[in-house]
Amino acid sequence: HNSFDRIKTFLGEGRFGKVARCLKLKTNEKMALKIVRTDAGTTGKREVAMLRRLRKLDEDKNNLVRMTEYFRHKGHYCLVFEMLDTSLHDLMKERNSKPLCLSGIRVISQQMLVALNALKSIGLLHTDIKPDNVMLVNHKLQPFRVKLIDFGLAATVSTMFLGTIQALGYRAPEVILGLPLDEAVDMWSLGCVLAFLYLGKHLYPTHCEYEVMRVIVQMQGQPGDRLLNNGINTRNFFSKNKEFSVPKWRLNTQKEYKLKTDSMTKCRNGIYDKLNSLEDVARFHPTVKQATEYDDTLAFLSLLKRMLHVDCKKRISPSEALGHRFITMRHLPRHTHDRSYVTRTTPIIPHNFTRSSKCPSFLILF
Repeated sequence: HNSFDRIKTFLGEGRFGKVARCLKLKTNEKMALKIVRTDAGTTGKREVAMLRRLRKLDEDKNNLVRMTEYFRHKGHYCLVFEMLDTSLHDLMKERNSKPLCLSGIRVISQQMLVALNALKSIGLLHTDIKPDNVMLVNHKLQPFRVKLIDFGLAATVSTMFLGTIQALGYRAPEVILGLPLDEAVDMWSLGCVLAFLYLGKHLYPTHCEYEVMRVIVQMQGQPGDRLLNNGINTRNFFSKNKEFSVPKWRLNTQKEYKLKTDSMTKCRNGIYDKLNSLEDVARFHPTVKQATEYDDTLAFLSLLKRMLHVDCKKRISPSEALGHRFITMRHLPRHTHDRSYVTRTTPIIPHNFTRSSKCPSFLILF
């Protein structure tokens, strides 16, 4: 460890630790080293367990981050990953929140749907999909080639119980209402990510759970009675209106929410204040200039609505989404003056990875 001063870059910091750029001494490879806090040892152990389950899959073909090895050092869990480029969150920051074009969103969508389909095949939920956790591999050499990272909060479907998961603004309605959870929660979050790329702004509020539910009702309508009747948290957000012969659910006021939860609501202006339906997002994207792009916009909105269906039982599955016309492009003309619109860079799949030895030899940054 005498050479640690040659590398000083920390790539990021989260709730459970830091990620550093390191050099593997044997091969001179740049790697990402996730250093889990000593007081979050169970989190590190859990992430290792989830990542070992991923080894049943081909991480590269399925667009999942590749852990090469892990070890313990001074009480820390240290997880070694391939070095990636930048997150979608940082990409949008670099672009000053300028929305991505649909062709770029399509390439990212397809890859993340492949990732979700692979996770579903082994009964795994990511539970924390957001722009920060989708990384570009090498944007300069492989435009829009991405991988899903950070499995620190991942869980198996069989062990998934009611509880609070997912970042606010990317949290599915069944999580908020306290309903049984399955892989559909990840589809909701991915839909929110695609909307973020399309708008350059978060589709739902990121500061208050009540505000998230209020905007869902405003844009997509109130969740159905089956969901509201079975949600253990429903009465935090909804009350029965007894004016009707058969009482009907209605959204609580801010004051009622505070009385029931002892939590203050936080009102912040956002693009969601201007949206009365998911179709309205198209009004805040750069103007469509040609017929083919208009058709593509309709296809994107169709997929987005199915990904963000309030009822998780009716939400589109990864395999169904991969066959949607927005992904397959079957709605786009093959022989037309607009053909140039659909001609875009296809991401390159890197060579299969050869696992390293179990004995790490790294420059450690602490």
